[in-house]
Amino acid sequence: MTSVSDEAVRQTAPSPPPRRGQRLRPLLRGLQLPAWSAVQMAVQMGVALLSARWLGPGDRGDLVLATTVATLMLLVSSLGAGQASHVVLAEPGRWWTWSRYLRLAALLTVPHVLLSATVALAVLLRLSTGDTALAVPFVVYSATALSAHLLREGLHGLGRHRTTMAIDVSAAALQLLAIAGLHATGQLTPGSALYAGAACYAGAITAQVLVGYAADPLARGRAPLAAGEWWSEARGYLRLSRVALVAAAGQSFVVIGDRLVLGAAGSPAEVGIYAAASSLAQISWVAPVALAPMLTRRVAEAGTLDPWRHLYLRVMALTAVLAVAVAGAGWVAIPFLLGDTFTPARDVLPVLCAAALPYASYHVDSAACAGLRDLRAGAVGALAGCLVLVATATGGYQLLGTAGIAWGVLVTYVVMAAIVRWRTLRLRDRTAGALQGRDLP
Repeated sequence: MTSVSDEAVRQTAPSPPPRRGQRLRPLLRGLQLPAWSAVQMAVQMGVALLSARWLGPGDRGDLVLATTVATLMLLVSSLGAGQASHVVLAEPGRWWTWSRYLRLAALLTVPHVLLSATVALAVLLRLSTGDTALAVPFVVYSATALSAHLLREGLHGLGRHRTTMAIDVSAAALQLLAIAGLHATGQLTPGSALYAGAACYAGAITAQVLVGYAADPLARGRAPLAAGEWWSEARGYLRLSRVALVAAAGQSFVVIGDRLVLGAAGSPAEVGIYAAASSLAQISWVAPVALAPMLTRRVAEAGTLDPWRHLYLRVMALTAVLAVAVAGAGWVAIPFLLGDTFTPARDVLPVLCAAALPYASYHVDSAACAGLRDLRAGAVGALAGCLVLVATATGGYQLLGTAGIAWGVLVTYVVMAAIVRWRTLRLRDRTAGALQGRDLP
């Protein structure tokens, strides 16, 4: 008889079925980013709801308009560099390192401060109650918000998704404590709330810089750059990010532009009430917001849309569950959390939660396209969304009041999702055709 070695038996024997812990481990890893995002949104929700309750609709409206204008301005000033970093810091053989990216971020901050102190401040004073005491805290808040935004997106480009969210959660928690402390001492105003936000951004920036240097081995040990080489690469980077600028600014406008339309057509008090419902509805966006940077990086690494195929339905299912839960719980909770003056927010909450579904589809599809350097998909959808939002929100307010703004948001997101889905399917077909042609003899 022929003896069989133990090694051969081990090679031919069927592998044992995975244990329950082994089967659950990939699922738990996949839920980490949505969980971090949920915690971050919960803390930010606490900041929004408590500041709304303590400031009242009028002052809360001024604060919402200030942060809204600052967000739009930082996206314009960033020139799309944050979104482009998801690609250029993830690709193999990259030229850009963390230290080089920091230099670009510092350069973009200078004109941003000037724009914030002039154009953005003029817009804020026009839309709000016109309180000039907001001027200095608004500029300080805007400057720190841009730097924190650029470094946050850069860390996502390096693949440090969980660490980035942990920093964001910590900053939001500190902001919540600062808001509570200001209220307890009787010093809570829109201006002091902006200063608190700026201080928390400054702490986040410090942590982001240190984490980036630790996470990027290419940031250390390289020879100093000649100025000409750096400027040449920076121009190339910004040429790539131009399309990302349209996508980022457009995405931001369709998310917060409804408040600007309401601020122009209505009053700061209406903005404060509407923003309470809008902040609650954004809990439904946990999955797409958390997973989009990771999806872009994975698609960039793989060179195909396979990660998108595996992720899309899961994100949509989670978004649907959260949208139903938030709409039901928020309807009951709004009067108890905020008081009777915010009860009208219940009328728009279900519509905004329903809008989370097409928004999630747009977000996931555009993130996947960006991973293959097709930044135009998200940009085209966002640009169309801006035009649709202005038209539908303005008309909706004239017909239905504040509820009409919410219906305009729903229509806007459906249009955006349809446009980007069409472009994503075209990109999928082109990519599949290219891979088949490469495999032919």
